[in-house]
Amino acid sequence: MSIQRTYQIARKLVRFCLAHIELLLISGLIVVAAVQYYVRPQSQSYDQVLATGKLRVLITDEPDSQFELIHNHYGFEYELLEAFAESLDVQLELEVVPYGELFSLLDSGAGDIAVGGILDSAFVRKVGQPTIPWYQAQTTVVYKRGTNRPKKIGDLTEESVLASARYYGIEQLQALNLKDDHRSEYDLMAAVADGSERFVLSTNYRARNAKHYLPNLNRSFILPDKVDVVWVLPKRYDQELLAKLNDFLQQSLDDNLISGLAESYFNLPKRLTTYDALTVQKRIKTVLPEFEFEFRRAARRGDIDWHLLAAIAYQESRWSNDARSPTGVRGIMQLTNDTAKFLKIDDRLDMSQSIRGAARYISFLKSKLPKRIKEPDLTWFAVGAYNVGLKHVLNAYKIAREKNLEHTKWVTISELLPTLYGVPFSQGQQAQTYVQRVQIFTDILRFYDLHQRSNLSLSDSITRVQLEETDKPIQTP
Repeated sequence: MSIQRTYQIARKLVRFCLAHIELLLISGLIVVAAVQYYVRPQSQSYDQVLATGKLRVLITDEPDSQFELIHNHYGFEYELLEAFAESLDVQLELEVVPYGELFSLLDSGAGDIAVGGILDSAFVRKVGQPTIPWYQAQTTVVYKRGTNRPKKIGDLTEESVLASARYYGIEQLQALNLKDDHRSEYDLMAAVADGSERFVLSTNYRARNAKHYLPNLNRSFILPDKVDVVWVLPKRYDQELLAKLNDFLQQSLDDNLISGLAESYFNLPKRLTTYDALTVQKRIKTVLPEFEFEFRRAARRGDIDWHLLAAIAYQESRWSNDARSPTGVRGIMQLTNDTAKFLKIDDRLDMSQSIRGAARYISFLKSKLPKRIKEPDLTWFAVGAYNVGLKHVLNAYKIAREKNLEHTKWVTISELLPTLYGVPFSQGQQAQTYVQRVQIFTDILRFYDLHQRSNLSLSDSITRVQLEETDKPIQTP
């Protein structure tokens, strides 16, 4: 081919490209997108999960799905996940995310399974592959206590009912005038409880769980149709992993593992009166800011949970530094004279000394308990010992072991304490109630941090604690 002929062809090609540049650019973008889609990371297959020894799970940051306490995860769905991971002999690798990001992250290959109060719907089936339904729930509309209670769907025809993303596209709910809202479901219920929103859609079990933290929240009528709770794999899922997961969930249903977890997490007896619950909520906003920095600092240096330390203080003194009991205990942490001397505290009414001393004492009690006791029971053993004395807790542990009971579980020790020595033991009954109340106050404080406290209202406590980089963990006595 002559040089002139080559030149003419090149000129025509350039003219064509210039005339069709938009088409070429669009075509190029389509090709790039297609390549990225097919080469993007995908969830692991069953064989890869076994080979890596890790099951990567995306889970929502909501308390019935999972919560953190003492550097460990707990919760209704978390415990079921943990049992599945144990059945595969692999480790859970959790990424805690907002519900609104679950499916996009799952699609990107960031996790093998998405978990977190996911309700089966046409939308869920469009964006992923659900498991078999492993839990059934009914839905309800929540409203603020003291306002008019809707009694049927007809009472809401003129009202908008806020709904988080998990309710999108569920046919049973079409009779309600739903308004999609991007916020977490618990954030929405907190907004109803404080009066800034009117109605929110929720599942019955979530609404019951939320009232534990939000005493101003009430449930209205229960919608008759049940909705299915599922876990979800990506659209491009591994058949064997899905089969293993479905087999495990079905076996858990047959063995009543799931119903037992639901009973444990959602059907606990009411431990606080409405008055007590409202009082702690009020004092969190009005009194806690005065002490929060000290709780955070002492907890960080003592390697314990600051919500737990604050909960103990609330149970002891209602966060009053001047508190004094008829038996002579003093200060915000209600330390006895003997304990104060043991901790080398010279002024029990010095807030900082008292809080730091209590943190040290909890750490000390943990160190004196049998090593086979694991968290979170180790902490509840220590909290019980803080109240009734280490000697009585160890005696209960010994008796439980001799009776072949689950002696490393606090629930067993708690049941023994009221009649520890074969007769009514009032101090044991008091310790049982004490730990129960500390547990619920810890829950309330953690929930407030996650779903009620605005970022703007956060005190400088966190910053002040983080700036103290030179602080060293406190040593147990």
